Amino acid sequence: MATGGVCTKCTERWSRFTKEGHLWSIRRRRHTREASSVSLTKKGCILSISNQGKSGPSILDSSKRKGVPIYVMMPTNTFRIDRCGVARIRRVKALKVSLKALKLAGVRGIAVEVWWGVVERHSPFIYNWCLYEELFKLISDSGLKLHVALSFHASLQSSVNAKCCISLPLWVVEIGCLNRDIYYQDRNGLLNDDYLTLGVDQVPLFHGRTALQCYADFMSSFTNKFESLMGNVIEEVSIGLGPSGELRYPSHNSDGRWRFPGIGEFQCYDKYMMEDLKMAACQEGKPEWGCSGPRNAGSYNSFPSGVPFFEGGVESFLSDYGCFFLVCIAFPFFSRYCHVNSSTEDLFISIVYTKKSIKCCSGQHFLEQENGHYVPFCRIGIVGV
Repeated sequence: MATGGVCTKCTERWSRFTKEGHLWSIRRRRHTREASSVSLTKKGCILSISNQGKSGPSILDSSKRKGVPIYVMMPTNTFRIDRCGVARIRRVKALKVSLKALKLAGVRGIAVEVWWGVVERHSPFIYNWCLYEELFKLISDSGLKLHVALSFHASLQSSVNAKCCISLPLWVVEIGCLNRDIYYQDRNGLLNDDYLTLGVDQVPLFHGRTALQCYADFMSSFTNKFESLMGNVIEEVSIGLGPSGELRYPSHNSDGRWRFPGIGEFQCYDKYMMEDLKMAACQEGKPEWGCSGPRNAGSYNSFPSGVPFFEGGVESFLSDYGCFFLVCIAFPFFSRYCHVNSSTEDLFISIVYTKKSIKCCSGQHFLEQENGHYVPFCRIGIVGV
């Protein structure tokens, strides 16, 4: 069974079908009274479940031989920024022991976030890879593989420990102090400074570079520095394109504005995104549509059932204006994805046996429209890239 499933020790009648991502296997026998189902998220894992005798769940031989590769996430507090602004591993000896223990436990590799705010911290075009050279060597010497996540966001909003907070590069923060519109903003002008707004993707505000050019230069420096590890140690490179590395808007902030299960708010009110909205509205022949976002979309902690924009009606997201607005805030995602995907093809095309991935989906599925995920042709609020 190539994709995994649930098998029972019966041989007479059986049927198999898929439902909501589950692979079900139902087999009937005189002494079997019920079928079982298991949701599998990894390939190669096959469970054997029996209702007879004393036998319990067991792993079939095919799973034992193939196995499921396990990668452990490296904690952010593995390193610290010292008083001189240099990133250093906290406890090297303890880390070595931990890595060896993980290897003995059967772990295949370590997932490491490579932070833009650490490597290009002090000055543009100055990349300091010393921390990750040391860290990658420790991991490689332990016999473990690497999954690398290139993180262009900060962890100020998502980190619960102030000592583990990682900002954007300091020279970017300085630009943000003078021009707060480089960050996402809600309708009240409150900022989210964990990531640069989509509106500056093509605006050369960063010492002559656009945001996308900054990301491309960083990735180019990374591949040049660690080319020798690609394919044999580094097995996958994930490219972060938004808050928490996800291709979305920061509609559910962790700074106290939002609480579960609120719908969040649209984060498209910076100067650059509003200019794009006005331009699109004029091209549509409806300049009044470019003055603001929807005024009936509730607040961070509203419920969809009580918000007119998310209900049926002439002023909802199903209206002409609603469709126009959601398309306008979703389109930059396509643009960013396509630009980064095409630009990285040249970087990774010569690197064999290394996967490239882009995290596109948010974990908060009930906030998909606020996050900017939208399919205009069916108007259901989800965008697939």
